[in-house]
Amino acid sequence: MPVRLMIIDDDKLIAMSLKMIIESDGELEVVACGYDGSEVLTLYKQYDPDLVLMDIRMQKTDGLEAGRQLLAFDQTARILYLTTFADDEYIIQALRMGARGYILKQNYDSLIPAVKAVMSGQSVYNDDIAARI
Repeated sequence: MPVRLMIIDDDKLIAMSLKMIIESDGELEVVACGYDGSEVLTLYKQYDPDLVLMDIRMQKTDGLEAGRQLLAFDQTARILYLTTFADDEYIIQALRMGARGYILKQNYDSLIPAVKAVMSGQSVYNDDIAARI
C-alpha cells in the first residue's frame, strides 16, 4: 500500500512538479494538492494523508500557521516542510511546533528519501538546515 501524501504549495506549477516527482516512486501517492495553508485542515480531514508536504510562505495562511492548526487537530500528523527559505526563525518555529522535517526545494533530489525517512520515524533536515540547528 503506497504512502499517501498531500502537497500544499501556493505555486501550482511547483505543486504539480512535486506530484510528478513523488509519484515516480511506486511507493508514494499524492492524494491531494492545495494551494494555500487555509486549505490544510479541510483537505486533511477529507483525504487523511500519511504525510503533509508543505511550503512556508503562502498568500492567506502561511505554512507555519497551517501546521499549528493541523497539529492542534491531530497531534500525530506528519509535516515535512519543503521551502526555498532557510530563515532561522522559520526553522526554529517549525522545530518547536513538531514538524518532522524541513528541507529546501533546491535539493529536490532528496525529496523522496526525506519522505521515506519521515515515514520511518526519523526527522529530516538538509545539511545546510542541520548546520543552522
